[in-house]
Amino acid sequence: MKSPIPPLLRFLVALAGAMTMSLPVAAAPAMWEVRDADSALILFGSFHILPDGTEWRTPLFDEKLAGADIVVFETDVSPLAMARIGAEAFVRGIYTDGTRLTDRLAPEMEAQLREELARIGMPIGPVLAMRPWMAANAVGTAALEAIGFSAMGVEFALEGEIAAGRRRFLESGEDQLDVLSGAPEDEQIAMLVNTLAEIDHLPKLMSKMLRSWVNGTPERLTLLFQLEMGGFEEAFMERLIYARNRNWIPALEDMLERNEQAMVIVGAGHLVGEQNVIMLLEAAGYSVERIQ
Repeated sequence: MKSPIPPLLRFLVALAGAMTMSLPVAAAPAMWEVRDADSALILFGSFHILPDGTEWRTPLFDEKLAGADIVVFETDVSPLAMARIGAEAFVRGIYTDGTRLTDRLAPEMEAQLREELARIGMPIGPVLAMRPWMAANAVGTAALEAIGFSAMGVEFALEGEIAAGRRRFLESGEDQLDVLSGAPEDEQIAMLVNTLAEIDHLPKLMSKMLRSWVNGTPERLTLLFQLEMGGFEEAFMERLIYARNRNWIPALEDMLERNEQAMVIVGAGHLVGEQNVIMLLEAAGYSVERIQ
């Protein structure tokens, strides 16, 4: 049985749409080496959800993975952790005072929600009890399932082959929930509006994003990622991407200080665009070299 996707990754997945396409035979997603005076770590940008059969691993990736003492993910995606955070998401994401989601929506927004739910075959009853951020997650996930797109990505492919003692995490599932559930209600509603509005348009864009990722062309991925996320307010981008990037830097510096042989795997969106992790490391004085 597959592990459920953590809420923050699920939200990003919901933005991703269907990515059914033919992919290049010679895959080479971008990978970097980050060095201080006497040690190095490997930084790999992942895709959180992939079409079935996507070939993305390379001999160099497998070599670096095998040589790493620790493998660092954004968060724990093991079945037990996902069950725990799923229960917490339910607690945070459901109204308990009799409020209905539609009480918070303008009439035209309610009509759009009902239309989209009918189109993807999702009952509206459970959604009415959800806060806007959780509804955005649920609608996006259901839309993907309706078109048969539910394959999981890099982290889920690797989780089962890496011993628990080698795994570390940059943040907890609760930290990730805070990003979504902690947003002001107007931003949550904007998240839901954007999810509904973009579902039909994202397959083509995300096909391009996936191709750029597999091809190892982050310069193209940068532009596509900025286009994809352009519908969100700066405050939301600060929570979703920028603040998390900054929060990860001390942990990465600590790995280098301890001379740990680490492979760090985070979403590719954190390694492109404004205030990305690579830029922050370079600004802090570390040497960063593209190795794949």
